[in-house]
Amino acid sequence: MASLVRYPTLIGSVRPSNIPRLPVGRVLRKGLAGFRAGGGALMIRAAVLMGVPAGLLVVQSVTGYWTDLALWILALVVAGYAAWPISRTSLAVVSPGSRTGPPQEDWWVRDGFVRCSAVFFLTVAVGTVFFIVPGIMVLMIYSLYAFLIVERRASGFQALARSAEMTSGNRIRLLGVVFVCAVLFVPGLAALYWIATLYGGEQGLAGIIALWILGTPAVALSFTSLAAAYRELTQA
Repeated sequence: MASLVRYPTLIGSVRPSNIPRLPVGRVLRKGLAGFRAGGGALMIRAAVLMGVPAGLLVVQSVTGYWTDLALWILALVVAGYAAWPISRTSLAVVSPGSRTGPPQEDWWVRDGFVRCSAVFFLTVAVGTVFFIVPGIMVLMIYSLYAFLIVERRASGFQALARSAEMTSGNRIRLLGVVFVCAVLFVPGLAALYWIATLYGGEQGLAGIIALWILGTPAVALSFTSLAAAYRELTQA
């Protein structure tokens, strides 16, 4: 098993001829194995991240438009901080035997991660809400950025560009991984809107709690699956 690279001076480039074929089935199996290996630590980190949109929905139900807009902006930043530990944990559980201890410089890497995550989450959200397909494309192209920052200490834009290179030629296969991950969120979303129909269209606290509870394992498994895809492409 390859060791995690802590302090590389160069991220390097990927030539199309060097891009391996992503084995979707093996990625999903490794993602599930990582999910099982992660245990409580992984689920706690996933619950914290899933708590960001859940908390936003709770506050949104009692506030106005401009307050909602400010909360969404704040939520993007908070989500970046919440995604940092689960990204580290996901990469660790699919990379047994690798060095995963945080270096002393973790604070500046994390802050760059937060800024990059805010841009990523915003782009995916806008693309999905208004056009759907562009949101999915952004998700496929840049979905490996988190692990490049965690493992290789890449800067935000550098990680996004590297992710685009790594996923080149594998985006249809990665779509399969993303689709499976998306399906995992269906029970939570269905519970949210089903409970809303019982209360005349109001989402209500019960529906938001159901989304949070059912969405937490979906978040955890999604992160381990994407980490497994990243590891497959970096080990080839």
